Amino acid sequence: MWRPVSVGLVNPRFETGRKRKDRRRPGGLLALLRFAFNAALLLSAAGLLLLVGTYVYALERYGEGISRRYPVLPEDSYVYGADGERIAVVPASQHRITVPYRELGPYLPRAVVAVEDRRFYEHAGVDPEGVLRAAWTDLRAWEVEEGGSTITEQLVKNLYIPREDRFEVSFWRRLLQACLAHAYEREHTKREILTAYLNAVYFGRGAYGAEAAARAYFGKSAEELSLSEAAALAGFLHAPSYYGRGGEERAEERRDAVLRLMRGQGMISEDRYRRAISQDLRFAAPEGPGQESLHEPFLELVRREVREELGGEALRRGGLRIRTTLDPDLQRLAAASAAENLYAPGDPSAAVVSVEPQSGAIRALWGKEGDFNLALDARRQPGSAFKPVVLAAALEEGISPFSTYLSGGLDLEFRGERYVINNYGYAERGEISLADAMAVSDNTVFVRLAMDVGLEKVVRTARELGIESPVDPYPSTAIGGLGVGVSPLEMASAYATFAGGGVYREPYAVRSVRRVAYGEGEELYEHRISGRRVFGGNQAAAVTDVLRGVVERGTASRYRDLDAELGRPSAGKTGTSDGFADAWYVGYTPRLSTAVWVGYPEGRRSMAGVHGIEEVGGETLPLDIWADYMREATRDEPVWGFREPDYGRFRVVDRGYPEPNTGSLTAALEGRIRGMVDEALREAFGG
Repeated sequence: MWRPVSVGLVNPRFETGRKRKDRRRPGGLLALLRFAFNAALLLSAAGLLLLVGTYVYALERYGEGISRRYPVLPEDSYVYGADGERIAVVPASQHRITVPYRELGPYLPRAVVAVEDRRFYEHAGVDPEGVLRAAWTDLRAWEVEEGGSTITEQLVKNLYIPREDRFEVSFWRRLLQACLAHAYEREHTKREILTAYLNAVYFGRGAYGAEAAARAYFGKSAEELSLSEAAALAGFLHAPSYYGRGGEERAEERRDAVLRLMRGQGMISEDRYRRAISQDLRFAAPEGPGQESLHEPFLELVRREVREELGGEALRRGGLRIRTTLDPDLQRLAAASAAENLYAPGDPSAAVVSVEPQSGAIRALWGKEGDFNLALDARRQPGSAFKPVVLAAALEEGISPFSTYLSGGLDLEFRGERYVINNYGYAERGEISLADAMAVSDNTVFVRLAMDVGLEKVVRTARELGIESPVDPYPSTAIGGLGVGVSPLEMASAYATFAGGGVYREPYAVRSVRRVAYGEGEELYEHRISGRRVFGGNQAAAVTDVLRGVVERGTASRYRDLDAELGRPSAGKTGTSDGFADAWYVGYTPRLSTAVWVGYPEGRRSMAGVHGIEEVGGETLPLDIWADYMREATRDEPVWGFREPDYGRFRVVDRGYPEPNTGSLTAALEGRIRGMVDEALREAFGG
């Protein structure tokens, strides 16, 4: 059955939907493309902004370091004696010796480029091809791994990225590193970059930089390395701790891989490759202990002087070449002389210090107990070795050494306190000259002399002679009864003033300091010798002449003939503290002043009975050490005499009578008579 069909009538909903679909398709795609374009543009702008911002940040923060020709790196410092002998290494935070490019040798730079960054001479700090190649190489475990970062990136990472962030895998860290590398490349030549890199990196065995590594592994400088050795060192950079602890076999495997890379990159010929790969590696034995322990007391003073002159940062930064005043032979001699005389278990310790009177240069400084520096920091009672200070103060007042004083017990009141002074063995010698009183080390005479001159004057004289330890104006000070004590260095320096004609020259250990980095030096400090006149040359000559009496006929002559032993004149003074806790001999020739102290570091322990000696005074063990030391120290020196004093320029004082409040005339006369009898007996029987 035929039914009519409505032609031209279409479902409006269907028609409308179809038209909308057709209308939206081109418009929606365009919008999507527009959105993608805008997003890409925005991301590009953000990326560019981030890149520029990072670059600006890198330059703002690290610009000064980047512009410096070579980075400032921690580096060991070296200490040299007066003769140029290297006596110590002062380690920095990293064991390193920086050298210029010319001292890196012909092979090591090429080997490092081959294994670390073969496109080093082609890129501008960042190598995209190298990053992709490294990722592919890592998948092939049987091949030699190559670093994804360029040499420049590794350098700036180690120099500028904080240690805690160096191994963090982050976009920001990689971007900052890339910006720094590019900025570094703009400021430096490839040779400068390689020089900085090879001086900065860690090679294992505690060695930073090529020079320290060459010495640590092969016992030679970097410029002396063979191709085989250079390839091995370059290979160690991949895992320095692993190869540093391994032996030659492990090192040869790594070396062979590096040599193959060098051959493959056309750096070496096939013939050179075969010769290098056939060589056996031989590691150097680790360096044994040096002589730092022998020189440590002196080195402690060196460090103090450098810190005082240049600040603490100078030693921490390192790279210093420190020239000192030390005579290594005298230092060894000081140690040997002490060891020859103090050899038994339980023996006391000793300190020996020598100072050059004409300059103040410290020629030897020895004496250490554990971490305690006996020569510098031991403040011990000097006993009678302090009496020359009192004599010097009196001579400055014009008092002649031939002035006479009363020798005998002294009982006096001073500032509300009672002082009882006696001589050793309660000897009373009656009227005696100052020169003779010094020879026999009379206590009572020098207390009386100090009271006459003025205790404040004695204290000032001690200060002028370089004694910085506390010295108080008390009667006991005149005979070395000090509140704290003095150091051997102070005593050697004070006596050096007598030998030096009355001119005090501050003792010093450091002659000069240079900073050396990458083969270039900079003078940082040089000691200027200067002097301060303490008293006139005639007064100094008179002190020396009186101390010559100690050597010729006094306490120093009891067991030895020093002039005969040394083959030259000397002057000096013994010193012994109460209870034989401290014993000293301080003496000098015209060219060398030496102080020797013997005692137990732990407090006031008596030395009575040591080596069977009941009374260990300055004329025993200290004088033995001093004589043994000075005999060898001056053996090859010309014989110099002392200046003769003009005694006519002093006034003779007669104080050979008792003080009104310190004893009776009868007691004084009895003491004088006993002294005369003793003297007569000595002359009659040679006692």
